[in-house]
Amino acid sequence: MNSYDVIILGGGAAGLMCAAEAAGRGRKVVVLEIASRPGPKILVSGGGRCNFTNLHAKPIDYVSSNPAFIPFALSKYRPKDFIALVKAKKIAYHEKKDGQLFCDKSAKAIVGLLVDRAMEKGAELLKEQNTQEVSHSDGIFTVKTKDSVFAAPHLVVATGGLSWPQLGATDLGYRIAQQFGLKIIEPSPALVGLTFPELEMTRFDGLSGIHLQVGVTTGKWNMVEDIMITHKGLSGPVILNASLHWNPGQEIIVNWVPELTVDSTLQQLKKDKAAGGRGEFRVWLSERIPKRLAERLAYHAGAKGAWAELSAAQMKTLAETIHAYRFVPADTFGYKQAEVTRGGVDTRELDRETMECRKVPGLFFIGEVMDVTGKLGGFNFQWAWATGWTAGQAV
Repeated sequence: MNSYDVIILGGGAAGLMCAAEAAGRGRKVVVLEIASRPGPKILVSGGGRCNFTNLHAKPIDYVSSNPAFIPFALSKYRPKDFIALVKAKKIAYHEKKDGQLFCDKSAKAIVGLLVDRAMEKGAELLKEQNTQEVSHSDGIFTVKTKDSVFAAPHLVVATGGLSWPQLGATDLGYRIAQQFGLKIIEPSPALVGLTFPELEMTRFDGLSGIHLQVGVTTGKWNMVEDIMITHKGLSGPVILNASLHWNPGQEIIVNWVPELTVDSTLQQLKKDKAAGGRGEFRVWLSERIPKRLAERLAYHAGAKGAWAELSAAQMKTLAETIHAYRFVPADTFGYKQAEVTRGGVDTRELDRETMECRKVPGLFFIGEVMDVTGKLGGFNFQWAWATGWTAGQAV
């Protein structure tokens, strides 16, 4: 039996942050990581450069069934606090856009920062530890792996979600929550592409690789950002963010030219018809929207040949299609391509001041395993730092 003050399941962003904070307070800490190296998701994030935080992170940037929970953790540990650690380690970084901060070189620098900080404060990190059983008796949590048994009065679950199963993601965190009677908000892939239904597969055939700035709406949510057409669906930043708000069976609306209106587009189409279908708008539209896509939209609005042949009804249909292309995605690209997992442990089960389970004293949940998911751009890492830091002050 290996006895500790704190056992942390998961050596990722949240787990390593928690380990450093707890060990820095004199706690005897062990981190059990299933992978052969810590922080596997950190290493692949941001194209290998790790978008480690966002300068503008605020509660509105997150999705949860209990949004009132979010402000407390975010207010305790802010982007400037993690940036201070990055600067202290002399890790070069830059702002890409909209407050997104990336390492100049490799994400390995962030993993190194987290591991070094935790080890220097006395935490122990054990790799390739596949948790097989968790039990609780007389205020002590017991964790059994293939070769060892660990015991501690505090257990922190930082196992992440189901995204990136190829990097070792499992449902361990959810199983532990269910074991102790906690409610789970159904998990689903998030920050992920959306697949075409059969009709759109035909309509967008041959357009893979096209990318441009558009407006996307699903339900009450909307955003103007870059989109990318792939061989099986839509991707790019605006679609990844849309996936946070999209539910199966829900419509996606794409505005291919959000800077114009239906009325202004219709007037320009009429001028093009008067000019023989080769007016200024058609030329501009083929520059604003890649020509292949512009012609495809016109074709499905009824323009089989020259735009001058469009009837008044067809021109109206084309203008409406340009500004509101509607379809219901068949599905998401799945967990293998999802940046994160939406849903997870219901935060109503947790103390917002500590991340401790209300029903089971000594049991904590932090990071992605919780039902809090940030949009694209460093927000999920900031949630990991904030919740890891908060739990580290409480164990």
